[in-house]
Amino acid sequence: MKKFKKWLVDHFLPMWAKETVLRENRQLCLECEELKHKLEIQGAYIAGLESGTRSMRRIVINNNGRVSGENTDK
Repeated sequence: MKKFKKWLVDHFLPMWAKETVLRENRQLCLECEELKHKLEIQGAYIAGLESGTRSMRRIVINNNGRVSGENTDK
């Protein structure tokens, strides 16, 4: 019985394992491509937000010669 079991494992298990690994690899590659596409879209969104905030005019608050956030207790 040991010889038959060894023959069975040697001849069939590697093929099955190889097919399983290749199937899972294809699935993971598809998932990776989807995530890369999502990352590209999010990167473009972030770049748009950054350029939008940079192009906004700065607001300067005049506070009788003091800089905003300065401590008034001297």
